Amino acid sequence: MWVFRAAGLLYLGSHFWLRALPELAWVGLGALTVGALVASVLERRRHTLDTTLFGLIIDYSLVSLVLWSVQGTAWAYWLLFIPLLYALFRSGAHGAFLGGVGGAGATYLASFLQTGNPTPEDPMTLSWMVGVVVVGAALGWLWRRRVQFEQDALLQQAEQAVSESESAERRIRENYRELAHHYHRLEEHLAALQDAAELLQAIQQARAPNTLYQAILERLRARFSATGAALYLSDESGAQLRVVCAISSLARLEQMDSLTPIRPFQKEPSPQQVADKLRAEVIGIERLAEAHGIPLERPDAIVQPLVGEGRILGVVVLSTRTEQGFPPETRTRLRALTPYLTGLLELTEQLRLMGVRLAETQLLYEMENLLFCAETLQSLPQHALTLLKTVLPYEHAQLLVKRNDSVEIAAQIGALPDLRTVLPGLNKGDASALPQRGYIFDSEHDSSSAFAPAKSLLVAPLRGGTRSQGVIVLGRSETPPFNEQDLELLQTLSFQMTNVLERAQLLSDLERLATTDGLTGLYNYRHFQERYREEIRLCQRYQHPLAIMIIDLDGFKQVNDQYGHLEGDYLLVQLAETLRDALRNTEFIARYGGDEFVVLMHATNLQGGVAAAKRVVQAVRETQYLNTQGQPCIKISVSIGVAAYPNSTEDPAEVLEKADEALEIAKRSGRNQVVALENTA
Repeated sequence: MWVFRAAGLLYLGSHFWLRALPELAWVGLGALTVGALVASVLERRRHTLDTTLFGLIIDYSLVSLVLWSVQGTAWAYWLLFIPLLYALFRSGAHGAFLGGVGGAGATYLASFLQTGNPTPEDPMTLSWMVGVVVVGAALGWLWRRRVQFEQDALLQQAEQAVSESESAERRIRENYRELAHHYHRLEEHLAALQDAAELLQAIQQARAPNTLYQAILERLRARFSATGAALYLSDESGAQLRVVCAISSLARLEQMDSLTPIRPFQKEPSPQQVADKLRAEVIGIERLAEAHGIPLERPDAIVQPLVGEGRILGVVVLSTRTEQGFPPETRTRLRALTPYLTGLLELTEQLRLMGVRLAETQLLYEMENLLFCAETLQSLPQHALTLLKTVLPYEHAQLLVKRNDSVEIAAQIGALPDLRTVLPGLNKGDASALPQRGYIFDSEHDSSSAFAPAKSLLVAPLRGGTRSQGVIVLGRSETPPFNEQDLELLQTLSFQMTNVLERAQLLSDLERLATTDGLTGLYNYRHFQERYREEIRLCQRYQHPLAIMIIDLDGFKQVNDQYGHLEGDYLLVQLAETLRDALRNTEFIARYGGDEFVVLMHATNLQGGVAAAKRVVQAVRETQYLNTQGQPCIKISVSIGVAAYPNSTEDPAEVLEKADEALEIAKRSGRNQVVALENTA
């Protein structure tokens, strides 16, 4: 607008000079020049309706004098629309209305200066007066309609955003209520089990199972004058017997760690069959001692099965090395003690199982709390594997989780090989080949050598809904091997572990959404403000330098107007990627708002900030940006303002403000450049 005013004043000055007008006319021209300068300055500093009105008065005064000087030439009347459009641009509908009235006034003033008649009668003058008023009113009405339409659209978007926010808040509240209810029930269950654990602990303090077993065998050996004693117990499945305690001459049984199947071909054998088999094994141990030079009269053994609940719970074995062996009355006396031994064994086993179940429940509780106890979300899988060891002892473990279309090792304990390459059916890390059910590998499996050093392997899927999200594998190098009960327990725990890992991923996603911009993927304005305040505190405490650059995309409004907002958004996404490539990973990049970005550079002075800004300008200048169809689009440029503490200001809290001032200078100085604000005080 200042060009229009300058041209008009120059034209009037030349006109006054050629006509040799009196000094009073030159005084008026000078006053009009001063008014034009004041209007230009005020318009740069203030965007108010008063400033617009003052500018209209000056502009239309200038136009009326021009109309007077050209004697009402028809083309000159079109100058009336220049101030009108400028007022519309600055003040909207009000500017258009004032411009229309001012244009009519300027037309009237020009007519008065030409004819001296206070009542214009020229049809051209009257038509232009009416036309300018009508055009101003029409433009004002159209502007108001556009603004109202935009406001309605923004209001609709705001209502939709509020509705989505309320819906998300309701879902979060529901999830938290469900979680709180689950925790409440779990705490009640744990409290009840802890009450029972106090009784269990009191009994175990008096007689621990191993101590109790050894005490029973010592008493039986002394009572029946036996040289050795052993106790076999069946596992939870009732499929095999294992030596849990052996003393004296039968201690070798415990060292051998032998397993005796009691359900061959899934058929329950008779107790006598089991007894005959174990008796032969025990006598073989006694004969082995005779082969090593120990004098023996006659090896003999009593094998007494302990039957309860319709199955074999265990077996008590006594051995002797006497001339006559065990007398018949000894066998009768031992059979008479069988009900008491069975009852004691059942009680001890129940106490042991109570301890195991308590440990399992405690594990579930700790796994639920794992989300809040782990130092970082990345360390959570490793903590989960460590917790499993309390109820399922193992030497090796590996946790594989699904990441997009591949499988990654999230945690590992021990020396298992990479199971992505050796586990049958996994297809070298293909996420679609994750197992859908659990299974057990033992030393007799065809692929057992690939799992070394583990001899027994337990595999259970991590199921989230209907799909497998990963797999957990436990391995044992020592006996006993894993059984079906271990697999069932691991599958239960893996389901709980899956829930914990999914909630951890959800928390990670929520944290990322709260700190990043949804369009560009950079940090958002709120997170930048938090980081900026933290950096200010660090600067004030340790006095280390801090640099900030603010980046503005030149001519972004024209891009949106010419290509549309969708293309403009895609351009911002590409620009964000350019900034990531041009800057270091240690520099904090955030979207400042609209087409502006801000970069926070820790421990960087003004010189380093300017160097980084120049890299950005060069990278943007050399990058070919594409439209949404993948075709080359326009070349763009950026203006950057840089400020640093203490180079630009002694107060670190003012660095952002100084960078903004530098950006304004860069934009006013022609854009596509870097301006650094340095403290000259």
